[in-house]
Amino acid sequence: MQHVTQAAYRNLSPDFRAPLDLALTQTVVRRALVVGSCFAEGFSWSIDKTFPGAEADFLLFNNAGDIPAPPRPVAEYDFQVTVLPLRTVMPQGLFAGLQWNDQQAFAERLLWSEETLRHMLEASHGLNAEHKLTTFVSNFLCPQSNSMGRLLAYNDPRNPAWYVRRLNDIVAEFCATRPNAYLLNADELASHIGRRHVQDDIVVINSHGAYIDDWDVRFDQDRLHPPKPLKEDMNLRTDDFIDGLWADVRAMVRSLRQQDSVKIVICDLDDTLWRGVLAEEAEIRLEIIEGWPLGVIEALSFLKRRGVLLAIASKNSEERIRDLWPSVINNRLPLSSFATIKINWNSKAENVDAILQEVNLLPRNALFIDDNPAERSLVQEAFPEIRTLGADLYSIRRILMWAPELQAGEITDESARRTEMIQSQIEREKIRTTMSRVEFLESLNVRINQFSIRNIRHPSFARAFELINKSNQFNTTGIRWSQEQVDRHFEAGGSFEAFHVEDRFTDYGLVAVAILSANRLEQFVMSCRVIGLDVELAAIGSLAQTVLGVCDELTAGFVETQQNIICRDLYSRCGFRFDGTIWRISSRSALPQADHVTFRRALEEMVPG
Repeated sequence: MQHVTQAAYRNLSPDFRAPLDLALTQTVVRRALVVGSCFAEGFSWSIDKTFPGAEADFLLFNNAGDIPAPPRPVAEYDFQVTVLPLRTVMPQGLFAGLQWNDQQAFAERLLWSEETLRHMLEASHGLNAEHKLTTFVSNFLCPQSNSMGRLLAYNDPRNPAWYVRRLNDIVAEFCATRPNAYLLNADELASHIGRRHVQDDIVVINSHGAYIDDWDVRFDQDRLHPPKPLKEDMNLRTDDFIDGLWADVRAMVRSLRQQDSVKIVICDLDDTLWRGVLAEEAEIRLEIIEGWPLGVIEALSFLKRRGVLLAIASKNSEERIRDLWPSVINNRLPLSSFATIKINWNSKAENVDAILQEVNLLPRNALFIDDNPAERSLVQEAFPEIRTLGADLYSIRRILMWAPELQAGEITDESARRTEMIQSQIEREKIRTTMSRVEFLESLNVRINQFSIRNIRHPSFARAFELINKSNQFNTTGIRWSQEQVDRHFEAGGSFEAFHVEDRFTDYGLVAVAILSANRLEQFVMSCRVIGLDVELAAIGSLAQTVLGVCDELTAGFVETQQNIICRDLYSRCGFRFDGTIWRISSRSALPQADHVTFRRALEEMVPG
C-alpha cells in the first residue's frame, strides 16, 4: 500500500517549500553541471544530499566572456544550474562619485547592468541553445533594505534593493523566452527562509549578493576585541538555503518529467471544503469558509487552470448541496469547475471508482482529499496506489499549491480546456449506451487533422511533449523523453506525427503522437479521452499508408509496462505481425481502416528519411 506521510505544518526542512507528500518514487539524477561564481561552486558540493549518488561538475564563470567547455560530454548531464555573480553586473565601483540628485547617471548605470546581464545570460546559455540541455537559472538575492533610508522612494534605481529586483526581471524574462530554461528563484527562497538568516549584506557590500559565511573571521583575530563568528550570534540557515535550492531543482525536475503526476483531485465536501455539515446549517455563517477553507478553494481553482481535473465525492443530498453552493462558494469555484460530481449516499470507494472510470484515469494518478480517516482508509484499501490528504487541514493548501506532482513546465491549450473536454466526453459516453457501436461511431462526425513536428519551435511541440511524458495507459513503450533526446531525434531526421481530433461533442485538441524515425515507429501515445473512437486505427493507418508508399515495410516497437494493458493489441489490430522481436507491416498487408473518420493531412506531408 502506498502511504503518504503528512508534513508537519511548522516543518523547517527544505521539503516544506518543495513537498514530497505526493511522491511515490525517488528522483534519479546522474550528474549536473553548475555554472557561475565561487558562490555556485559551494552550492555544487551539496547535490548528493538531495539526489543520492549524483555528482556535479563546476564551471567557473564570473565575467562577461565566453563560457569554457564542460569537462564531460553534454549528454552525461541531466541539467545545468546557472548562478551568475551579482558583482559582475553591479560592480562595487559602479556608483562611485555619483550624487543623489543625478538621476540620469543612475538610470544609465541600470541600462549598462541590464545589457551586461543579458550578455552573460546568453554566454552561459550556450549548452542549452546548442544541445537543448535543461537549464535552471538562479536570480539574485535582493538587498534586505533601501540603503538610502526607509523614508525615500523604493522604486528608484538609486535604491540598490530595487535595482537588483530590476535585474531579476531580466533573468525572469530571459527564462520565459528560452526553450527548456527555467527560473530558479533563489530570492524567493531567501524570503521564505528569512533573509536575515541567509544573506550576507548585513556585513558586506550589496553587490556581493551571497549567503552568510564566516570565511573572513580568521583575518580578524589579532584585534583588541576579536569578533565572534556570526554563527555564534545569529541563527544562520545557510545550509537550509543551499538544500532548499536543490529541493527546488528537484521539484522542477519532477514536474518536467511528470514523475508521479496527479491528474485528478477528488474532494469530499463537509469539513474538507468547508467547516461542518453544510446541509444541517440553519444559516450560512462567515466562518464556514473563512480561513483554510478559502485557501483550499483558491488552490483548487489554480489546479483547474493548470489542467488538473477536479471531482467531488461526497455523502450528501445533491439537490441540497446544489441549492446551497451559490450562497457558500459562489463564483470562487463554480460547480462547473468539476469534471464530474458524485454527491450521493454511496460509499466513497464506489464514487471514486465511478469517477476514475468516467475520466479514464488510473488510481496512481489520483489524489483523494477527505477529513475522515476512516473514509481515507477505505478508499486507499480499495485503491492501494491512490494518494490521500486530509489528516492535517492546514497543510492541504500548501501541498496542492507547491507539490511538483501537480505542476507542469507549460500550460497548453489542451491542458487549459481539459475539464470541459472531459465533461463532453462523459456526455458522449452517456449517449453511447443508447446506440449500437456502429451507429454511435457514425453519429460522432470524428475529424482528424495530422501534421508533422520536426523541431521544438513548432507551436504544438509543447503539447506533444506533454502528451508523450504524461500518458501511461495508451503508451506503447512508456518511455519518457527529455528535450535533449527529442532534439537529437529531430536532428537525425525523425519527427513527431501529431493528430488533432474533434467530433460533434468537442474539440479534443492534440490527442495522439507517433514518434517516427524513417520507417520505424518508435512509440505511439494517445490520450484516453478518445479511446473507443478508433482514432488509433485511423492514425496508424495513415502512418502506414505514407511510409509504405516509399518503403517496403514499417516496423514498430512495443514495451510492456504495468499501465499499458489497453494498447497491447494495438499493432495486431492494425495488421502488423510480430516476428519475435519487433512488429512489422509490409506494403502487401491490409491497412487498418476507420471509415467513420474524416482525415486531413497538413500541406507539409511527412516524408520518411
